[in-house]
Amino acid sequence: QVDSLFWQLFADLAAMKTTENGMEKEDELITRSASQTSTKASAGFHPEDRHFHLTSVKDLTPDQLYHELGMHELGHTFGVMNLLTTAFTIARWPQHFWILHCCKAFVYLPWRFVRFHRRGWEWYMLDFCYLNTYMTVVCCVLAFVRVFFGVDNPLHEYNEELIRAAFAFANGALLLAVPMFNNKLVFHDVDNTVSVFIHLSPPLMMWTLRWGGGYGTSAIEDAWGGMFHVCRHMHQADGFLKSWSSMLWYTDHCEGSISDFVLYPAIVWVVFWGIPYYLLTFCFFSGYIERNNKATLFKDVAGSPKGMGMVVALFPEPLKPFGYMLTHFVWTLLAGTLSILLWHSFAGHTLLLLGIKLFAVHNGSVFMFRVVAARKIAEKVRRIVESPYQSSVTAKESYLPLSAATDGKQSAE
Repeated sequence: QVDSLFWQLFADLAAMKTTENGMEKEDELITRSASQTSTKASAGFHPEDRHFHLTSVKDLTPDQLYHELGMHELGHTFGVMNLLTTAFTIARWPQHFWILHCCKAFVYLPWRFVRFHRRGWEWYMLDFCYLNTYMTVVCCVLAFVRVFFGVDNPLHEYNEELIRAAFAFANGALLLAVPMFNNKLVFHDVDNTVSVFIHLSPPLMMWTLRWGGGYGTSAIEDAWGGMFHVCRHMHQADGFLKSWSSMLWYTDHCEGSISDFVLYPAIVWVVFWGIPYYLLTFCFFSGYIERNNKATLFKDVAGSPKGMGMVVALFPEPLKPFGYMLTHFVWTLLAGTLSILLWHSFAGHTLLLLGIKLFAVHNGSVFMFRVVAARKIAEKVRRIVESPYQSSVTAKESYLPLSAATDGKQSAE
């Protein structure tokens, strides 16, 4: 009966009369009172039964509308403004994008920790994907303090190597994680938004540093002199702007070698993530994780028959953690090797980022229509049918908007 009611909602929606210009009436909501629902259920409801009661949105009070959709509408508004701010900053002030990246990280990461801790998912935030955001933020802050306050740090002499290692991570494993984890840009959903940020913001930041957002690396040097040693000759490296062919492939004054994108990333992976992660997750806190049933990406991968899980399954049980780390290491280096092509091609790098971003946006659209507008509506119908109505006169709490909102429950990635 509930499924029949759900499908009838869409049948009646398709049959609704249109206005003179052919557009559907957007201000109408399909509702059913408690007595009508009860009568239909007892009499036997069928999809061919088309006697619905259509009620205009004007019949609903603002409180009822806000109760159903208000917070999600507000979240969607902020999500759209967030996307526009990112796009405008990259297009107009790419040399300052690193500031926006850091500001978002200071908001998103604590927010995600609080939400994940409530579900026992906080150990996800030690995964390699998060390392890149941590590393970019820490290095940017250290570089800023060094240049403008004169406080030196031991990482300064490795500035160029760290930037290229971060480029390899961000435009290799992280960028490819968007389609691998099926990330989606859902404006009102903070979990999906943060997942897209974790995987896409570091590549965008490295794009602005490597190419100056299309203005050349001199734009970075002129704005933040001495902070980012992207190229040995920051002003001469603008040569990629001279012709279409140089936009497709350019190596002068900013060439990259295999050691830049394989050897240095391998060292950074082992020192800053591989060893610490293995010791914390599989040695020092392994008992705590098991006793408290904490979720980790290792458990997800080891329990999956696909992808990396197939490789990890080849190792005996005591060596599965080692197999997981080894597989992760090899995959990260292979993906980082491909980033050499992006380092030397402004056009290729730009098109790939646009393609991945479009993938995340389209995934969000699919989610909104196929999950939020379909599955969530069915859940709402079931809740309305099964719950008692507070008012026997109007039963207005049974109103069902055509566009329902998601509850924000998403996977860790």
